[in-house]
Amino acid sequence: MVPVLSVLVSTQLIYYVSLGVGYSRETILFCFLGLTALYTLVTYAKGPPMSLRSVSGVKKVSKTGLVVIGLILVVALFILVRSVWVPNQSGIVITGSNWQDTPLHYEIAESINNGNFPPQVPYFSGVPLTYHYFVDLHTAILEKTFGYLPQLLPFLNAVFIVIFALSIYALARGYGKRVAIISTILATFGWGFSYIGLFSSLANGTFSSSNNYAYQYGQLFGLPPIFDNLLQQRPLLMGLPAFALVLSLLWKLTNRRRILLAGIITGLVYPFHVVSFFCCFVAFAVSLVLNVKSFKVSSLLYFLVPTALALPFIIPGGSGFRFEFSFDFVSTFAKIDPIVYYVLNLGIPFLIAIFSLIKRDSWLLKGTFLLLVLIPNFLVLTPNSWDMYKFFIFAWIPIAVLAGSFLARLPKRWGTSLAVILILLSVFASVGVGSYNLGTSYTPISWNDYNLGLWVRNNTLERSVFLTYYSIYSPPSMIGGRLCVSSYFNWPYGQGIPYAEIASRNSDIDRAYTGNETDLKEVVTTYHVNYVYVGDDELRAYPGCVQRFNEISWLVPVYRIGGLYIYKVNLTATT
Repeated sequence: MVPVLSVLVSTQLIYYVSLGVGYSRETILFCFLGLTALYTLVTYAKGPPMSLRSVSGVKKVSKTGLVVIGLILVVALFILVRSVWVPNQSGIVITGSNWQDTPLHYEIAESINNGNFPPQVPYFSGVPLTYHYFVDLHTAILEKTFGYLPQLLPFLNAVFIVIFALSIYALARGYGKRVAIISTILATFGWGFSYIGLFSSLANGTFSSSNNYAYQYGQLFGLPPIFDNLLQQRPLLMGLPAFALVLSLLWKLTNRRRILLAGIITGLVYPFHVVSFFCCFVAFAVSLVLNVKSFKVSSLLYFLVPTALALPFIIPGGSGFRFEFSFDFVSTFAKIDPIVYYVLNLGIPFLIAIFSLIKRDSWLLKGTFLLLVLIPNFLVLTPNSWDMYKFFIFAWIPIAVLAGSFLARLPKRWGTSLAVILILLSVFASVGVGSYNLGTSYTPISWNDYNLGLWVRNNTLERSVFLTYYSIYSPPSMIGGRLCVSSYFNWPYGQGIPYAEIASRNSDIDRAYTGNETDLKEVVTTYHVNYVYVGDDELRAYPGCVQRFNEISWLVPVYRIGGLYIYKVNLTATT
């Protein structure tokens, strides 16, 4: 609980103080000293403060549990340091599960640390950043403190995965040590029957790490495994453990301190992960129904506290949250009968969780799991309906604990062997995830790209806007920390920016690179462009653009190295 609260509280404190005095290393130091002074004052003025363990009821991690947690750290770190920001002779490797979303998170962190605060969308300039980006703000804070460290992200991801594992252990520990250990393994590595493809390819001699990935977008095995999400979905890395801790605090609504703490965690998690915020409220609603006989007015603190804490982000429409009754997710992505689809994708733990409904216990976990699985079938709460799959990721937490409880209680004579078999069958899905991440070696950033990004960082003004192709990898933004007019379509769309607005910008970019001088000037003026960039993606999408740009008098070439070009916009030259 301490790591989760530490990240939630410190990041928000630095955010609010930075709004008033500016985002800088001095602000970060001031906030650190302020939190340290506050803790010291409470400790020495009133004696030792009540420990979070005594409030939450969390017990110590057993020796076996520590071994499991340690193995999770080793596996996660081994995969991440070999697939995210790995220098080779050609450039920088960002591969496996991280090929798409990780550049987005790099762009957010680097733009914040290069003057973009309060942040605009770095990949859609001129629009305030309301995406739940605070995990990236936390990364930016650490990097701001210690200097430019792009290698920091894989290490932080591994640490957050361990925090997630510890939160599952804390949630399941009340059932016993064996339950906590099994639940932690299932929650981190378990999933459905997608390993069938892995076994089939091995048997046929057709295995390929790039083609036998455990996840198939829009196909039969269309729910990405939990471990795949942990490796790449950075907002989930804080949203998931926060949700697990809220569940552990809501067993009974008779302890006001636990209710208050659960409310604080829920409110603080909103800018980190808005779906987590909603899932926490679902858990509270279930707890409220289960404890209706012992309900107290003080229980309403849970509604008031998180709402008050999240309100500054809710009012401007933060994170593109929406509410719509719709069957879009299930009709678009569940290619077969939804029940069969969920069984295939969520596998043995899901079946065990369903079977556990016959017992009259753990109804907080059961009710929460059922609601979170049902919600995507008739509601769409995210700008992109595909992102509703994340409700299944949150449902996986109670599913894993329910399955762990069942497996740990099997008769010892034959139950241990059966439990091991079922656990192994569940975690085989992550074998495919691991092999995909370790077996691919995509190098999207060449050394020429990297050097250009550093040049941009050192030779252009902060918050400069670059005109680029709407691609995933943009050196001026991802490395240089500057703003781009537009980018990979799903990034702004997932934040809630309308489809038509994105399409309009992308059409304008096409017109700027392929049209005449008047077309380019209109686009540059509309989006306040300071520099025009031509790299590999631009040369591929717009052949001949360099020749056209060289003939425009108000485009001043300022960078021409390694087949990459930057032109500075100087419209005063036309007057």
